[in-house]
Amino acid sequence: MKLSDFGFTDGINEVIGITVGKWINTAPLGIIVENPESRFAKLRIYPSHTKENLKKGILHVNIINNPIVFAISAFDDLSEGWFESVDPPIIRGALSWCKFKADLRNGWVDLELLEGKVLRKELRTVNRGFNALVEALVHATRLKQNPKLIEKVKYYAEIVEKCGGRREKEALEVMWNYLKKILHKNCLDRVE
Repeated sequence: MKLSDFGFTDGINEVIGITVGKWINTAPLGIIVENPESRFAKLRIYPSHTKENLKKGILHVNIINNPIVFAISAFDDLSEGWFESVDPPIIRGALSWCKFKADLRNGWVDLELLEGKVLRKELRTVNRGFNALVEALVHATRLKQNPKLIEKVKYYAEIVEKCGGRREKEALEVMWNYLKKILHKNCLDRVE
């Protein structure tokens, strides 16, 4: 069993991480893989519910290409209705899931693949809109720390509008709705 069996490649792999605490916590995560033929990866983690839950030593991951799941998970936890299973936690439409042993150290998490399963084999081309949505979400989740990132969010949002399909554009709208709820007025003026 190796990372590549579940769709991981070398570089940063954008996935939905799932941890369990008082509730099921979902968040987009960038799993860093140096050797996809191994069982080992790492993750940079910042203060969050996910980081707190990782102290228990387990991270579940879903490989999924649903842009709406990424958009909601960037700002909120998915409700139970999004899951086809909670043990193990599997989001509806996930291509595969994995369970990792997680060793948290100074803002980094060393990951070791413990188990997983490929659920669906789906052919799909690269969609620039989906990739741009992921980039927009990365910057959007950091706006509270750096409001100037709104320019990058807007840049990637333009690519989503130009290159994305219906689902990517719907996910972009989800992102804007969350941002309107959490951003200060001065930053919001730059969005509209």
